[in-house]
Amino acid sequence: MYEYNDKELGKIIVKPNIRAKRIIARRKDGHIHLTVPSGFKMKKLPFVLDDLRHRLMKISADEDQLITEDSILETFSFTARLSRTHLVESVKMRLKGGDLTVFIPVNFDLEDPASQHIVKEMIRQALRYEAMRILPEKTVAFAQKLNLQVNGVKINKSVSRWGSCSRAKNINFSYYTLLLSEKQIDYIILHELAHTVELNHSERFWKLLNSFCGEDAKTVSRSLRNQKSMAYELLKP
Repeated sequence: MYEYNDKELGKIIVKPNIRAKRIIARRKDGHIHLTVPSGFKMKKLPFVLDDLRHRLMKISADEDQLITEDSILETFSFTARLSRTHLVESVKMRLKGGDLTVFIPVNFDLEDPASQHIVKEMIRQALRYEAMRILPEKTVAFAQKLNLQVNGVKINKSVSRWGSCSRAKNINFSYYTLLLSEKQIDYIILHELAHTVELNHSERFWKLLNSFCGEDAKTVSRSLRNQKSMAYELLKP
């Protein structure tokens, strides 16, 4: 572990980690902590800081929340928990019957940024798997019921939009959609299906979507604004 003092950023703690594949930054105890890959050359640090300075200046104490052994993350299709055990030497996970268990070794430092990244990536993998299993099936079922054509459904990791639809009637969904309620998930699917007919957000679009939802679609849309569940705050990049 190394310490470095920057005129603007203040005290910076640099900690090499053999599991780290990239530089991970967070604020802890009033200082910026950088986890760097093993073999990182300290003489490169000033140049790295210059590249990251804009982001590092914005880091707040609560920007990177930690997943702990007490964390229980609820998603649409599973509940995620951590379990510390001597039976594993590296992080493993098991998804069974609506329960996702992430097994971590006894000596695993959960406060280390690289460790947090590993655990969060495990849960994101489960989210992607479940999204690929659930969302295309739901979309096809709604499309058949509404007599609409969909040419493809894909899953991505977008945090800027829940879903999108192309002119070719291909629909994309973010796997973070599974952090919403079923009503909100269904609304997002119906929203994109409405775009297979009306690509813009005209009055005709909203009238069509109202008929799909059986209620005022804009009311449901407003419930998605600033959606910040605990799971989303913990798992977002």
